[in-house]
Amino acid sequence: MIDAVSDSLLIGLGLFYKALWPILFGVLLTALIETLIDQDRLADILGGRDVLTAGKASAIGVASSACTFGAVSITQTLFKKGASAESSFAFSFASTNLVFELGILIYVLLGWQFLGAELLGGFLLIAIVYALVRLTLPRELFAQARTRLRDRFPEDPPPVRFTRGVAAPMGWKEQLTSREGWQRIARNYFHTLGKIYKSALFGFFISGFIVALVPHAFWSTLFMKPAGPAGITENAVLGVLAGVFSFIGSIGNVPFAAALWTSGVSFAGVIACIYADLITVPIMNLWQKFFGWKAAAYIFVVFFVTMVASAVAMEYLFDTLGWIPPRLSSQGLMSFLQVKLDFTLVMTALALAGTAALYVLIRWPAETRQQWQ
Repeated sequence: MIDAVSDSLLIGLGLFYKALWPILFGVLLTALIETLIDQDRLADILGGRDVLTAGKASAIGVASSACTFGAVSITQTLFKKGASAESSFAFSFASTNLVFELGILIYVLLGWQFLGAELLGGFLLIAIVYALVRLTLPRELFAQARTRLRDRFPEDPPPVRFTRGVAAPMGWKEQLTSREGWQRIARNYFHTLGKIYKSALFGFFISGFIVALVPHAFWSTLFMKPAGPAGITENAVLGVLAGVFSFIGSIGNVPFAAALWTSGVSFAGVIACIYADLITVPIMNLWQKFFGWKAAAYIFVVFFVTMVASAVAMEYLFDTLGWIPPRLSSQGLMSFLQVKLDFTLVMTALALAGTAALYVLIRWPAETRQQWQ
């Protein structure tokens, strides 16, 4: 038993090592976008229910690049200020599925096929949720939810990008060539790290325990062989449920999904698990807090159907194209996670050095630096 626990911890650490530089690099890109793009000016253009407005909301979501908790908080802010339900939910899916750090991490841990399914599926998620909400939205219920938000939450709760005060009126060239601009980037960088690190670490170590302790027979019994519509749909449904009850969100879902893939879960089940971060148990508690139980129940059903449908579509598409990757064995995973002199080691060293430089930038003011010169 002690050996199994040790193996679990080693696998978790190995996953963390492999994922560290993609996470840090993705967070840097997010910080650059958040600092250089004035998102506040975009918050008042999402009131329409048309496709174009939903497309704008998706673009804003990609630029905002939030963790799951942050995405839900920003969504309620947009909705409270007058954004339509369609554009608000499009923003939610874009800001949690079409973001840099998530895409890079999926590529490193699962390969380009899963990255492709995440990106294509992300656009499909937005299209499906838009269509479902456009056709089924209980308008009176969500009008009450908007009133509830304005009455109970007159101030934007953290973490909300629109009220952080880190953006500046300077142009992007001025910010990239000034100390003040890079200090804003650094503050955004560590703010984003602070939002995701707990979920990420939890996901890595839970993944290690799944690979080392849960027998493959458990997953093969739980998930049907994905042959035919029934098997593929069952895998997608269980994949979403696995994500819902994992209590993991955002970045942490990716190593958890990688553990499921190594353990024998199907392509549809794994990608469905990654999609599920917007309806995990703690996130549903946040939806309920903002929108009320009835509206939260509607959100859960619509999002659940959207995620299952997109995962099923990705399974069929990638199977037809022959793009479903070979499964990595436990032995292959251990070899993959070994620390050696390679691209991963070099990028990790650069990412840590960059992080240290940004930390010094915000912790060592210019006045102190001048005293040492």
